[in-house]
Amino acid sequence: MPLFTIIIPTKDRPQMLARALRSALAQRGAEFELIVADDGSGDGAAAAQALAGANPSPQVGGKRLVSSAGTSGERLPRLTTIVTGRLGQVPARNMALREARGRYIALLDDDDWWTGPDHLAALAAALDDRPCLAYTSGRLVREGPGAADDDWVPFRSYADHETIRRDNTLLVSGLAYARDLHEAHGLLDEALPHYWDWDWYLRLAAAKVPFVAAPGEGVRISTRVDSVSAPANEAARAAELARLCAKHRLEGVTLKNHAVIALEQQRAGRAPR
Repeated sequence: MPLFTIIIPTKDRPQMLARALRSALAQRGAEFELIVADDGSGDGAAAAQALAGANPSPQVGGKRLVSSAGTSGERLPRLTTIVTGRLGQVPARNMALREARGRYIALLDDDDWWTGPDHLAALAAALDDRPCLAYTSGRLVREGPGAADDDWVPFRSYADHETIRRDNTLLVSGLAYARDLHEAHGLLDEALPHYWDWDWYLRLAAAKVPFVAAPGEGVRISTRVDSVSAPANEAARAAELARLCAKHRLEGVTLKNHAVIALEQQRAGRAPR
């Protein structure tokens, strides 16, 4: 059994996926498997296999399993690619979770990446064989037209069972948790495509699952005008936030994204340096 399962959902942006995959493949000190859940054309699944040095394999039931050798003879991590049939980003993640074998789950969006090879090892040390959620801080990096070469803001991840009820101050690509938690608390809520991650944290908090900070700021979150937090999605996000608040009986929650939270942290002097 690998220590980690890294789950990367993707949809029709193989170049960004390649960056995320390279950052995952660079991890050392923690055995892991990779699952790429392609919710688009299938180009991402093909790109993942090519990057891992694998020959395209027949698709059976929407899933390809690949285990390939590197050029120097070492074994690359076990790679599973799933073509979901455009079911949506949360169903894609749930399909990957059903295939996961690792003791811990690490989520990585296809447009995000890890900057150092010890990211998983730091999370493993924080998890310490406990049924908990561990998280790291990072940076929000602006990409796309008009973005400067070094256009980023720091983001301090912090959450306990009370603060998580006020804001989602965790970066989904910078955390890991015990896979067994899904057996106890179910899969991700597919009715909340914008707030599935916050819903998951709230469910864990309600169950008194410990939240543990891990050292490091090695996660990079791509923020783009075409992201789910773009203004065009504001009405849909507001309606979904109301459903999330009703589900968890949250009060006083306002609509904001991680960029707004990062700005609030800077003003309060709480951002990582």
